[in-house]
Amino acid sequence: MCLCIPVTYGVIFSLPVTYGVTANKQNLITMLTIQTQVAITILHSIATSHESHSLGRLFSTNIVSELLEQLEIGKIIRLIPGKEKGKITSYELTRPSVNISLLDILEATGEHLNCNHPATEDFYLRYGNTAKKLGVVNHMTRLYLEEIKLNDL
Repeated sequence: MCLCIPVTYGVIFSLPVTYGVTANKQNLITMLTIQTQVAITILHSIATSHESHSLGRLFSTNIVSELLEQLEIGKIIRLIPGKEKGKITSYELTRPSVNISLLDILEATGEHLNCNHPATEDFYLRYGNTAKKLGVVNHMTRLYLEEIKLNDL
């Protein structure tokens, strides 16, 4: 199965999905889960007041509604008074997008980073400047995990 996630800024993620693990065609794991990527797409849509209609075609309304609820509980978005709950256009960011971090999104959604593979060239092409920071996180996490031995667990 292949899942394509259009992002507001023209980047398209095309990821085969196997047993809940996301990977590109070379079976290289991406650091961000599909749920996180969808949450980011939703937040970009809210920030630009542009609903991504493709989200509705790719994901059930339940998934988008669940992410909207998680982002609202996490105080990243809020329902605009008088608007219908569960629709992307019914929400606004609680603060400027430059003040919303990846950590905020991960905490709100309960998602994680996949740091169990080295960063690849595809990863750097996909995430641009953000890849530099995520690459350091990935590298340092892998170094620390390598130091934890079975006898320590």
